[in-house]
Amino acid sequence: MKHYSLLLVFSIFISNLDADYKTDTFLFCLNPNQSPLQITRNDGDIRTSNADLDNILNLNNVIKIEPWLRVTTPKEHSSDIYLNRIYKVFLPDSKSDIRDQLRNEISTLSFIHSTEKEPIHRPVFTPNDPYYNQQWFLPQIHADDAWNLWDISDGELPGNKNVLLASVDTGVDWDHVDLVDNIWNNPGEDANGNGVTILYQNGNWIYDPGDLNGVDDDDNGYVDDLIGWDIAGYSGLQDNNPSPPSGVSNTGTWAHGTHVAGLLSAPANNSIGIASVGFNCSIMSVKVSTGEQSYPYITHGYEGILYAARAGFHNDNFTIINNSWGGIGYNQYEQAIIDVAYDDYNAIIVAAAGNGDDFGLGTDEFAHYPSSYNHVISVCAMGSGDNWNHWATYHESVDLASPGENIRSTRINNGYTSWSGSSMASPIAAGTIGLLRSYKMGWNNEMLETMILATADPIIYDVNPESYLQEKLGRGRVEALKAVNTSLFPKFELVGTDFYNPNNPGDAIMPGDDLEVMVILLNNEDWGIATNVSTVLSSESNQINITNPNISLEDAWPGIPILNDSNPFLIEISSSIVPGVYNLTLELNSNEDDYVHFQTELTFTLQVEEGNQIMPGDLNFDDVVNILDIIALANLILEGNPSSEELAIADLNGDGTLNILDVIAIVNIILDN
Repeated sequence: MKHYSLLLVFSIFISNLDADYKTDTFLFCLNPNQSPLQITRNDGDIRTSNADLDNILNLNNVIKIEPWLRVTTPKEHSSDIYLNRIYKVFLPDSKSDIRDQLRNEISTLSFIHSTEKEPIHRPVFTPNDPYYNQQWFLPQIHADDAWNLWDISDGELPGNKNVLLASVDTGVDWDHVDLVDNIWNNPGEDANGNGVTILYQNGNWIYDPGDLNGVDDDDNGYVDDLIGWDIAGYSGLQDNNPSPPSGVSNTGTWAHGTHVAGLLSAPANNSIGIASVGFNCSIMSVKVSTGEQSYPYITHGYEGILYAARAGFHNDNFTIINNSWGGIGYNQYEQAIIDVAYDDYNAIIVAAAGNGDDFGLGTDEFAHYPSSYNHVISVCAMGSGDNWNHWATYHESVDLASPGENIRSTRINNGYTSWSGSSMASPIAAGTIGLLRSYKMGWNNEMLETMILATADPIIYDVNPESYLQEKLGRGRVEALKAVNTSLFPKFELVGTDFYNPNNPGDAIMPGDDLEVMVILLNNEDWGIATNVSTVLSSESNQINITNPNISLEDAWPGIPILNDSNPFLIEISSSIVPGVYNLTLELNSNEDDYVHFQTELTFTLQVEEGNQIMPGDLNFDDVVNILDIIALANLILEGNPSSEELAIADLNGDGTLNILDVIAIVNIILDN
């Protein structure tokens, strides 16, 4: 571990926390018995009626101090916070990094009640896209609230052109008036270096002639893939135009990929058509369909996944790949492609869970691929009000629920239409991951996947309480605001355990032993802080009794180990346990915020060795029962406080007490021998 890792992580954490606070101002409040300040300025120095405060302010080059509220009365207060005693401090830009240090200094003054950071408040944003009021699903997942975390009025747009969202589908009508501004321009194929690969010329969008050089400039295996790739062609021939074929219906299945693209990231707030949760992310078009003009099949879907993953990776990025298609057949080679896209190219793969029983299965519950493969986020469709309306697929492999009924989006030839299906639910979820990625550009695919699932709203199970649906609609309904506004979870590994027997230090663990157990946990240095950590230790065996299974630990900073050395787990091992290896499970919980919380389980083993055979009546452990054991038993009876081990050896009649009957039993053993 690098020595500076704690400082680095702390800085990143504070930076994330400060996203909603001003860095060049803060507030403080005087105690109720302190008179309001008289503030003047003389030759650049700030003067108040308090010399100690003046000294701190001027040493730190404070620009200005003023009452926080311009019109207040002495009677206006809440408990001991008087509104006319709250002041705002202004720092120069060069000093914004000392805000908290200065707050701490002022807090130490005896006449100060408290200090506070000043929150940033932005106007609630509603995009100006004409069809926004028909997109019920955007407020449902709180996309509009999430957008407010950007300062849109100051030109800061949600989303990021460097976030790649791929429509692996029937192709995208990429010059659609409400898509073209967010179509991915492959920077690796920008041969002439003018920053774009498509141009608006003579009233039409065209490929940049200066980039069509017949060379695989970005070394991803495809020549002149300026905005994506047509893997399939119309009849199997590849090319660099990932559009649906000309002449097809603008509302039929060939428009499917265009509808998906609009949900991924149609430009929002552009006074045209629709908005999208992705807002300003880039759309990569990957056409994977061939077939009859009226109905395209997904013939090259997995090759399309591989292309999208590779294209992002070769541009020092990674792709969020949406797949609104699938079937019920499992194939290990398809899983292998998914694994490569996820592990080698760091892609995120999102897929529709299915539209119910289209396959004659007699049920809406079944595995569906690619959505049910490992390393794929499977998305099922919900209606308004988080209702599951008895038509969409549900299954234990589903990871996430998302709106999927009456979803307005783009179609071929600059039009719009509303469709229903998990095909719509999936890109809404993928676009939300894109929005999260744009807010947390340093997060990798595992982090994004972890947090989009962890912040999903489980309210869907309250709305849909049917027993057969439980745990089969995913973790919850995708929740944009919660996802963007939640700090990264920790990631723990168990790096050590220590079993200590106070009665026999250093000895092997034997039946009947009482143990103190310490665990050493390490929070990965690239992940988030673990706050309010609690643990639960459990055993699979009823012969292992953990007397204090619940222990709270200190917060765990990334890269820093934590341990329970001051409060070990206490374990009682039964004297009748069968020697062997036993699993112990340590459940960790932390970072609780409303319904969001971190939970993981770590396992370790306890080796119980075969102890000495216990001879009934042999109280002095000399491997023979004789008069000395009678004397020892008599002493135990007189003392009246035998240990569990002594009771097990001497209670020969099994009545739970030591008395004259046990003495008689020992005498009989001696006589028999």
